[in-house]
Amino acid sequence: MTTLITTTELADEVLALFEAQRDWDAAQRLWPALRAWFLADPLGWPDRVTELRAHPLLAHLHACPFTHRAFHKPRGYAGDAVMLDHMYGLTLSFPHPASPGGRLYAYTTNSPAAHAVRARRARLADLIDRTAARQPDARIVALAAGHGRELGQSAAVRRGAPITFVAVDQDQESLAELRRSYPEVQTELIAGNIRDVITGDLTFDADVVYAAGLFDYLPDPAARRLTSRMAQMLHPGGEMLIANFVPDCPDIGFMEACMDWRLITRTEEQVRALFVEVPHPDRVVTDADGYGTVAYGRWSRPT
Repeated sequence: MTTLITTTELADEVLALFEAQRDWDAAQRLWPALRAWFLADPLGWPDRVTELRAHPLLAHLHACPFTHRAFHKPRGYAGDAVMLDHMYGLTLSFPHPASPGGRLYAYTTNSPAAHAVRARRARLADLIDRTAARQPDARIVALAAGHGRELGQSAAVRRGAPITFVAVDQDQESLAELRRSYPEVQTELIAGNIRDVITGDLTFDADVVYAAGLFDYLPDPAARRLTSRMAQMLHPGGEMLIANFVPDCPDIGFMEACMDWRLITRTEEQVRALFVEVPHPDRVVTDADGYGTVAYGRWSRPT
């Protein structure tokens, strides 16, 4: 069905549904169609995107502050920590829920990708809790840490476990917000470029190291090298975790076309392949979330 309709015809149809306040029907028509085009016609996809962005539908979609922020990138990149806060429900800046932008915001921040990002945060909090249970003074290293919102969901943090949270991020605004939000946590804030971690110019020792939103932007050679560097950081018994959006996630077409949010996606098997330079390959465990959106890779250093 989606291969027989033009981009303009789809955009006309979806905009008419939005204008009739049939927002759910509009979103359910747009998201799957864009995903299908993205997956089935990679050569024709750039033309589809150009045509869609020239249509009045785009302005309607950008009444949603979440979509607008991704597209216009006030910090120079999509997927910044403020966008994650929108998905976590931790921002006070949102449109009236009855407005067109507000209705769309309710959908975009509750899409499968948003649910997956919230589940990812919960997984990080659980990792912190499990680590603090076996190592009360654990060193937790978060690469591309953002606002570190997993700290707010951690039971170990709430009970005052004496962990040290090492936050590495190139965005100093994000690090400043992390410090403001969690003054009770012992933090080491490193305004550093991930390139320096990959090259070994910036090193850490850790009981846990993770990168939850970083590998979506790294090509395979850099991703494999970073995976190896992360493994080298770990103390005996330490654990690492990486996460990556998958190629066929439900939001992929909308993210690229309407948000200009371009990811380097990987299947679960491709995530496993990133551990090729890590010793003890039998200790690599991969899995995927329940939203068809994020694949995870874990590895633990022998004790």
